[in-house]
Amino acid sequence: MRINPLSATAICAAFSVLFLTGCGNDDDKNSISMSKVNQGVEIQEGTDYEFVDLGLPSGTLWAKCNIGATSPEKPGSFFAWGETQTKDIFNTNNYKWCNDGILHRITKYNVDPDSDLRDDKRDLELADDAANVIMGEGWQIPTVRQFRELMNSMYCTSKWCKLNGTGGYLFTSVVEGYEGRSIFIPIVGYKDVDRLRFADERGYYWCNSLYEDKTFDEKKKEFVTSIKTLEASTFCMEHLDVDNRIIDSRTRYLGLPIRPVLVSGK
Repeated sequence: MRINPLSATAICAAFSVLFLTGCGNDDDKNSISMSKVNQGVEIQEGTDYEFVDLGLPSGTLWAKCNIGATSPEKPGSFFAWGETQTKDIFNTNNYKWCNDGILHRITKYNVDPDSDLRDDKRDLELADDAANVIMGEGWQIPTVRQFRELMNSMYCTSKWCKLNGTGGYLFTSVVEGYEGRSIFIPIVGYKDVDRLRFADERGYYWCNSLYEDKTFDEKKKEFVTSIKTLEASTFCMEHLDVDNRIIDSRTRYLGLPIRPVLVSGK
């Protein structure tokens, strides 16, 4: 049997397409369109800030994008915890709340019982909340409770996916009357000095409070909570061997993105 050269060429082309789109289609399989994250988007009255109402019990409204970003998959600006301006270098020498660049000499939000600078402040004041300072009344950096609410499967599903080539998690409401409304939070790493670390592997986002570490006390036979002056709470997302979405911590001088929330006034 003789094969027409044109047919052979077509067969080869078909196998090439199958190889390229079938064997290497993980990105395509996980990709979502912008229309998926535009469902339910509203604009705050008197501004151009976009948010999504997921129908959460707390009434929290989540911003469509990170601070400084023009699209949901973009990292936007990076901030040290408790600072309201972005910068290029993140270290102890230029951290606003370090005394002479000494990490253990924290001048505000200090709960160290042995420190002469102790003020027992645990949550960011609005004057030190980048979301509130930049975006105005009603906006703030999320609390740990608000991130936990977003992760609660009773209210939202979460799915690893890619938007315009950037990996992250799509949180989609399952609350009656709000089904299908979603926000996409990208995994974009964090900045240490001038280096971007863990981009495409992990996403860290500031919460508005110092980190509370719970450990089990063998003598007391109970969990004991300790608050870390040098570390602030973060929302951490990973897509490595397993998918994780947890509350973690990072040292305060590091540069992290912020996904703001609107707590009052649409």
